[in-house]
Amino acid sequence: MMDESNRQWDMKQEPLLTIGTVARMFELHQQTLREYEREGLIKPRRTAGGTRMYSPQDVERLRFILVLMRDMGVNLAGAEVVLRMQEQISEMERLMQMVLAQLDEPVRQRMRSFLEGSEFGLVRSGQAGQGLAVRKRIPVESPGGEEKETEEKGESQ
Repeated sequence: MMDESNRQWDMKQEPLLTIGTVARMFELHQQTLREYEREGLIKPRRTAGGTRMYSPQDVERLRFILVLMRDMGVNLAGAEVVLRMQEQISEMERLMQMVLAQLDEPVRQRMRSFLEGSEFGLVRSGQAGQGLAVRKRIPVESPGGEEKETEEKGESQ
């Protein structure tokens, strides 16, 4: 059974990976994994004897850290910031779902439309290498003199 206070691992749970196995998987030194743990980037479980055991979630988190560092040029401090922001976003999304559940259906649908970028907000630009664009609605006058809305896409900063 998992004790969250010290993250010990019980042999009856799913099989987990040792530090040596994970180090070989990612071509890292075991000391690097220990450093990442000291920095709080990863939190492997421990057996009663103190052996580090890595779950599939730990391995995926480590894979993400290494993509940031190896492929994107982010340093260790930057990776920590990205991970913290990712956790904050997940928590905000969870809270937003709770708030949305309390709204009337028409308001909920409008909010979902807004949050998904189909109304206003940041959306993919649709052009390779262009990243995100700002989508906003601007009023324009139709030939009949009545106002209608159209979209204007601007570059995000």
